[in-house]
Amino acid sequence: ADNSAFLGHIYLDLFPRQGKYGHACVNPIQNGSENSDGSRVYPVAAILANFPKPTSTTPALLTHDDVITLLHEMGHLLHHICIQTKWAHFGLDSVQHDFIECPSQLFENWGWEPSVLQKFAAHYKTGERIPKELVAQLVAAKNEGAGLFNLRQVFFGMFDMAIHNTEDANVDVEATYRALREQITRFSGGSGPGCGAATFGHMMGGYDAGYYGYLWAKSFSADMYATRFTKDGITNAQTGMDYRREILCPGGSIDASVGLERFLGRAPSSAAFLESIGVANSQ
Repeated sequence: ADNSAFLGHIYLDLFPRQGKYGHACVNPIQNGSENSDGSRVYPVAAILANFPKPTSTTPALLTHDDVITLLHEMGHLLHHICIQTKWAHFGLDSVQHDFIECPSQLFENWGWEPSVLQKFAAHYKTGERIPKELVAQLVAAKNEGAGLFNLRQVFFGMFDMAIHNTEDANVDVEATYRALREQITRFSGGSGPGCGAATFGHMMGGYDAGYYGYLWAKSFSADMYATRFTKDGITNAQTGMDYRREILCPGGSIDASVGLERFLGRAPSSAAFLESIGVANSQ
C-alpha cells in the first residue's frame, strides 16, 4: 500500500466448532463495485479455518503447516479486497478458475523465508525467536515428499478430467479412480471395498473439471515469485505495488494472462516451478 485508503472488510473465523466446515477457505460475502456517484461499495470476505484453539494455559499455537495455510488463505483474501473494478460482476468469482489459486499459492512463499519466520516465530513462554538453525532445517526439508505430492496433484487433475470428459456420462468413477491412481502415483488402490473417489471433496466443492488449476497456477506463482520478488527483494514496495496493480486489482475484468505478462515483462515459464520442487530443468 502507498497510502491509508480504506479497502474493505474482513472477518476471521479461525477456530473449529461443532458443525463448522472442516477445511480452510475464503468466502467472498460482497464484491466491491462503484456507485453511480463514483463512491465505492467496499468488498467483504471471511477466512474460515480450523486452527488449534487457545486453552487456559496456552495461546493458539500454530504449526508451520498452519502458517502456510493462513498465508494461502490471506492470498485469496487480499485478492478479493484489492479488486478495483467498476462492476461487482468482475470480483473474485469471475477470475479464471485456473488462475484463482495463483495469488494464494504465491503468498505461501513468505512462509519459507528465513527472514520472515524470524520476525514472528517465537517461543510462547520465553519469547525467544526461532533459532536460525531450526529455520535452516525447516527450509531444507521443504521438498520432502514433493515428488509424491505433485504426482498426487497430477492424478487428481487427470481423474477430474477423465470423469467429466464424457458425452454420455457412462463412466465407472471408482474404476477410473483406481486405475489412474495406480498408473500415475504407482500406489495400488487395493482390492477391498471402498470408494476413494468419494473422499475427493473438491469434486463437489466447485473445482469439478478444474482441479488441474492448482498445479497450473502453482507454476505461475513460482515464476512470479522467482522473477520479481526474489530478484527485487521480498519486501520491495514497488514490486508489491506492481503485483497489486497488474494481478490483484483487475479481478476478472481482464484475462489473467494479460496481467501475468505485464507483471513478468514476458510470457510465463515453468522453469521456476520445476526448480522450486527440486526438479532440474533439462532444457
